Amino acid sequence: MLLFAGNIARCLITVRRDMDHSADIIRCLGFVTLNAAYVEEAIDSVMERLLFVVEKRKGQNRWPSTKKADWCINALRSFDSDELRPLVRLLEQAKEALEQRHEYIHGRIYTEHDRSISLKSGREGVPDREITAKELAELSDKLFDLQAAIPCVNYFASMREIEQRLTSR
Repeated sequence: MLLFAGNIARCLITVRRDMDHSADIIRCLGFVTLNAAYVEEAIDSVMERLLFVVEKRKGQNRWPSTKKADWCINALRSFDSDELRPLVRLLEQAKEALEQRHEYIHGRIYTEHDRSISLKSGREGVPDREITAKELAELSDKLFDLQAAIPCVNYFASMREIEQRLTSR
């Protein structure tokens, strides 16, 4: 009986370690989700600013954030302003980070028997791969930095460009 109890205890300890490791992944995935939502809000704020001078398209408010980022990038490039290039670069980085987020959010995460964590894509032809809490934490940090920078970087430069366009109409 004592041997049986020892085996159960070892199994429970192993399961608990796996749960701790999985909890790190889930916690980081939650931060990725939260910070990505803030990046989406930042993209929306840039788009709202640009709508003063760039024609709105039907259903634009319901576009995915990556499409909104593309629209903002194209609108900002049409201004042909060196001052706005940093904002364009940030929006390009945001689009890339949101696409990475998409991979994690729409993929399926499994704990394997060797205690590794695998990401299985819902897309055909995309191979499974191992993921770590570290890579999710890095993406979360990148998204956090982007959400803080996008609405602020070159705000006055973009407003000057918008004002120039409005007064030249």
